Amino acid sequence: MKKILSLFILLLSLNTWISAQDKAPGGKVLDAASGKPLPFVTINNATNKGASMKADADGQFPLPTAKAVLTFRFVGYKSQTVTFNPGQTSLVIRMETEVSGLDEVVVIGYGQQKKKDITSAVSSVSSKEISELPATSINSALQARVPGVQISSAGYQPGAGTTIRIRGINSITQGDGPIYVVDGVILTGDIREINPYDIESIDVLKDASAAAIYGARAAAGVVIITTKKAKTGRASVDYNGYYGVQKIVKTYDFIDGAQYGYLRRLAWYDESATGWPMNDPETDKKIFSAVELKSLAEGKTYDWPGAITQVAQQQSHTLSISNGIGKNKVYLSGNYLNQDGIIKGSNMKRYALKANLESAVTDKLTIGLNTNYSHIQTSVVSNEAYYAAVTMSPLRPIYDSTGKASIEIDPSTGNLTNNNPLSLALDATNRRIDDRLIGNMYLDYKLLPGLSFRSNVGADIYKNQQFEYYPRNTSAGYLQKGVAKVQNFGYRDWLWENTMTYDYNPSEEHSLNLLSGFTFQKRRQEWNFEQASGFPTDELTYKNMNLATRRDYISSDYFNWATSSLLGRAIYKYKQRYILNVTARYDGSSRFGAENRYGFFPSISGAWRLIDEPFLGVKFKSRVSDAKIRISYGVIGNQDVSYDKIFSQMNAATYPFNGSTQSSGYQIGSNKGNSALKWESQHQFNTGFDLGLLNNRIQMTFDFYNKNIKNLLLQNTLAPSQGFDATMINVASMNTRGMDIGLKLYPVKTPNFDWQMDLNWSKYKSKVTALLPGRDSLSPYLKVGEAPNSLIVDYVFDGIYNKGDDFKLNPTGRPGDVRIKDLNNDGIINQYDRAIVGRTTPKAWGGIWNYFRYKRVSMTVFASYMYGHDIYNKAYMDYVYSDGRKVILKDGLNYWTPENTNTNIPRPNAFGSSTRTLPQGSSSFAVQKGDFLRIRNITLAYDFSPTLLSKLKIRSLNVYAQALEPFLFTGYKGTDPEIGVAQGAYDIYPRFRTWLFGLKMGL
Repeated sequence: MKKILSLFILLLSLNTWISAQDKAPGGKVLDAASGKPLPFVTINNATNKGASMKADADGQFPLPTAKAVLTFRFVGYKSQTVTFNPGQTSLVIRMETEVSGLDEVVVIGYGQQKKKDITSAVSSVSSKEISELPATSINSALQARVPGVQISSAGYQPGAGTTIRIRGINSITQGDGPIYVVDGVILTGDIREINPYDIESIDVLKDASAAAIYGARAAAGVVIITTKKAKTGRASVDYNGYYGVQKIVKTYDFIDGAQYGYLRRLAWYDESATGWPMNDPETDKKIFSAVELKSLAEGKTYDWPGAITQVAQQQSHTLSISNGIGKNKVYLSGNYLNQDGIIKGSNMKRYALKANLESAVTDKLTIGLNTNYSHIQTSVVSNEAYYAAVTMSPLRPIYDSTGKASIEIDPSTGNLTNNNPLSLALDATNRRIDDRLIGNMYLDYKLLPGLSFRSNVGADIYKNQQFEYYPRNTSAGYLQKGVAKVQNFGYRDWLWENTMTYDYNPSEEHSLNLLSGFTFQKRRQEWNFEQASGFPTDELTYKNMNLATRRDYISSDYFNWATSSLLGRAIYKYKQRYILNVTARYDGSSRFGAENRYGFFPSISGAWRLIDEPFLGVKFKSRVSDAKIRISYGVIGNQDVSYDKIFSQMNAATYPFNGSTQSSGYQIGSNKGNSALKWESQHQFNTGFDLGLLNNRIQMTFDFYNKNIKNLLLQNTLAPSQGFDATMINVASMNTRGMDIGLKLYPVKTPNFDWQMDLNWSKYKSKVTALLPGRDSLSPYLKVGEAPNSLIVDYVFDGIYNKGDDFKLNPTGRPGDVRIKDLNNDGIINQYDRAIVGRTTPKAWGGIWNYFRYKRVSMTVFASYMYGHDIYNKAYMDYVYSDGRKVILKDGLNYWTPENTNTNIPRPNAFGSSTRTLPQGSSSFAVQKGDFLRIRNITLAYDFSPTLLSKLKIRSLNVYAQALEPFLFTGYKGTDPEIGVAQGAYDIYPRFRTWLFGLKMGL
């Protein structure tokens, strides 16, 4: 680390010295914000009859020989006019970017539109914004950056997937994730295989009007990803790499060994029925193991969480080569990512290759190829390992006398008493290998002026292999003499799309864009699994399953499906301020029966650019630089349903034969097929307003949406006479309303200092409007009028019993026990006293991004927040309630005693609910507020002077230091308020913060 800092300081010093000493003659064009050269800037000489030239690839140009008025123009930058006087030996032009961004191009699905012409709800993230955060996956790069988009992690294992939700809940029982369109290839599921540094832009289609062009696959939204391609007229080599270390963010604060021993004794002693006296050697032998008694006598405490966690390393290196000179454009890149986990034994390595090729064969014909291949190796450590570590007795030694992970045998069962977390982490094997190839070939042909044809053939080929082995020193493998599992999963997706586009512009007032197309997609998917046990030695593992004495389980699965579609879109503009967009798609899917296989998904949207109206005066327009009203309505579908629900199923069954039980029989299964199943459909209305003030230094986007989701699938219980337990039917419905607000500010923008701020705020409210006929509730968690699967239902905590209280609700209770409310006043505590004690849907969430630049030094601070929701932190409750067995948090030391009655922590109790009614069972005590503000990223960067870099033949050089997730502000008492609001915080992989140094260099 000291060497890196010394090198950083040396480079800064060298850069400052050269900048002061060297003033190169000639002219140069630079970006005012970054100081980087701008290549191929157009330069008009008004003095010399409008003669023009271009700066070279390094932004350099020759000076005129006489006095001249020069105008500099470059796409995305403000034009600049200067006067050159004879005698000048140098001229440096610093061009400022256009703040408005209204001419930015947004990808909308099978086409592009200028941002100012968008009629629906679309949010975009640029490659610059993505590269600011060294995310290992695309979804992580989107977190808290896009209004209306929620992203939660499936865990913090290296390579763990993420869940993305656009504008709330979109289904009750079926798929609820968006589709991804990568360079025209439609993908589902996680996309962690794609290197974020290969991405040029991400456009999120949030409303039905924008997503309807994808029809039955777009109910949960669409994420369009465009990867980088070679820039026209430019060749470059770029490197982006970083190295960092990761450390656990927050751990539980547990009691030490002596405190644990005291509470354990107290819990058993307090149960006077046992007759076990306190601090009695015979009692101790009953409640402690021999090694624990030895630790107590020696005053030792063993730090199990510390033993299983580590300071982990992470590094990433991306090298790209781009050549856009001539008719052939080539972009090649390679990425290597190596991330160790916070838990010992966990790791992920990703190798990714990218190739984007395009060739202008003729003036009319262009062909191209986009490919992305990745190979990922992941060593997974079971979440059970960390849970075992935090709940392990601090009196139990971590290692035995030989230095190996210690184990203890329960003489009554012959099995291990506990999993040693180190055995699970370092000795057990859970290895995953993922290979994925995503690619497409396309052809663009200009048939006539304004008329073009595109054919696109895409593929998504994926293979996953998973190998597990649990040796004899784990509870899973001890009695079984080793357990091995092998799983293979894979699919092949093929896509063929043909589209025709026609642009008709008869006059300046009218323009029409027409799109029509046909698409076909097919998937074949296979899965198989095998488990075996009883190995002669643990050296064999999963590699020699043929030597196992038992085949415990074998299974396989295969299915394929196909979709075909017709699509069309018309975009009409009148006077550049009235815009109408009509889209339609007709889909057919083999996932459904013949009678409901096809669906029609239309949409209509419009926009009115108020700012272009002549009746708005000059004074108004001097303050208001952009104003646009948008309105849209559309219908989209969800075909992401279980493919087998249209078929009736039979299950394996046992039956008696010849005096023994056979397992090769079959019986009618639980699901009765329903060939009448159809799409879940979403009808969404959206209205939005875009506003720009003060030359767009203040930009705001507001959207309100109302989604009615119909034909939702539910299991309908059948009468026994039907021979099946249930069948799936389209019956339920729900409504979601919400709003998204985005705000972009440029408080300061000068040649030497910039300050830019982005804020977003989102909220939604969902409620079920219909379930099964005549039913307002299907479970405590699924009710009409409530958001689906978002309720916390439990007993209501009512404090702690004290001496003199009425114990009629708990006749066997004692002072110090938990008291539960009798909600229905029937004098009995039972399931009818459970109530809604929390809701996991947040009231709002969002992000705050700040960028500061002083000359060549820049700093970025990025934060996210969420509030108004509850988390069921059952783990915390269990960790403060002493049951005489598990380790306790220090908060648990504030337990009830006759002298300490003002507390919510019950007295230590070794028997729990086995002897009394709910003395320490689950209750609303576990419900905690999940509000938080998390600083996700602080980056300090330096861009080196172009003068220095030109001497070194380097186009750009940026060095940076980052702190990822350095601070968390929350009242939540668990380790992480983002674990998933409904989880109990038990089996979670710990979150980490990262410190890293990186370098970006362009040649």
